[in-house]
Amino acid sequence: MQMKEKDKATKKRAVLMTLIKLMVFVAVIWSLYFQLRNVDWEHTKGLEIKHWWALVISFILLVPNLWMEFLKWKAITKPLNADPVLVKNAFWAGVASGFMTPNGWGNFLGRLIFFQKRETIYIIFSTALANLSQLIPTLVFGLLALLLKYGNSNSWWISTSIGGAVIILIYFYGDYILPKKRSSYPFIRRLQSIHGRYQHLKSPLLVFSFIRFLVFSSQYVFLFVAFGYDDIWFLFPQIWLIYLLTSFVPSLWSGKVLIRETAALFVFAGTVVSVPDVIVSSILIYLFNSALPAFMSSFVWLPKKR
Repeated sequence: MQMKEKDKATKKRAVLMTLIKLMVFVAVIWSLYFQLRNVDWEHTKGLEIKHWWALVISFILLVPNLWMEFLKWKAITKPLNADPVLVKNAFWAGVASGFMTPNGWGNFLGRLIFFQKRETIYIIFSTALANLSQLIPTLVFGLLALLLKYGNSNSWWISTSIGGAVIILIYFYGDYILPKKRSSYPFIRRLQSIHGRYQHLKSPLLVFSFIRFLVFSSQYVFLFVAFGYDDIWFLFPQIWLIYLLTSFVPSLWSGKVLIRETAALFVFAGTVVSVPDVIVSSILIYLFNSALPAFMSSFVWLPKKR
């Protein structure tokens, strides 16, 4: 009798997971269409790619880009002793949910489906910590770019430095605000209970985030190189400024396809880089790093035939 009930529960769970997978697949395709329909594709006409090798390198760098993000997730799940297949599927589910949420911070939503309820707080908090760790290199290199372009007396540099210092302090020392004594509030008690598990994550998450930032910055630079702009020492600071600007602008979708175009046009205004090249490079980096991984994740979510 117990075996039959267990089989029924397993079948119900399998049906539910299949429905969720199909819903996520449809949602990803719909959100992808919704974002791309607003793109002005007229800018792609008449453009000449001068260095195809640079375009290929930019595309290939998607692999280490995703790999760094996966290593962060792998470090998060290490204390849970989870099955490697489950960890992989949860990662791709997070890619899908992150694509459909503001600034991509909803990647924990897809990941939670694969874990038990008791791990909810740990998954949410550690994923938020990983997302915050990705903001720190954006601030560091963005500050360097502001310094190179405007000097340290510029109000942008000053305000960004203050904001960056606050975020870094929160990242490393924010958990010290938790009371040492056992709290009477359930939520605080749960945070206290996972304190030991996420403490060791801060350094490796930050290392992976710095490497990943340099990878996707290089992807963006290589796209401009593909259109004939070879001065990478000029391009890198401009790219860092674009990422700095887009990191603090609220976005309904994680790809920021239109926001990044606007920021890029602002940063490259008055330079030798033409408007069509700026817009097309911004669209391509969105397709490579946001749309394509989300599309790939939707197929990972599809139920397999047995």
